[in-house]
Amino acid sequence: MGTELIERGSLRIVHVTSTDKPIRARQDALDVMVGHGYTDVAGIAIDETCFDPDFFRLKTGIAGELLQIFVNYRIRVAILGDFSKYPGDTLHAFIAECNRGQHIFFVHDVEEAIRYFSHHA
Repeated sequence: MGTELIERGSLRIVHVTSTDKPIRARQDALDVMVGHGYTDVAGIAIDETCFDPDFFRLKTGIAGELLQIFVNYRIRVAILGDFSKYPGDTLHAFIAECNRGQHIFFVHDVEEAIRYFSHHA
């Protein structure tokens, strides 16, 4: 897994830039949660390319299952990418709903993730 620790003042987040295999199953999500090796982080920013493409097809149920794991463990997650390329109003409504919450954010880049994590600390 490719990661980097980002520190801005007292804010610490882990940016996951690559994974050994696409994040698709429960164990993959758990591996990301604990496999980065850092402690005392405000959240995890994960590049969109780390997820299996089926994650972005809501009818598969993968997104709901995996994101619920992060919420259950109270791990805040920002998913980084350009989501406009995915068709369907349902996904975009899901993203908008997540972005109104406190735990899961869909953002364009690391800087936007830092703003979300700072604002929702």
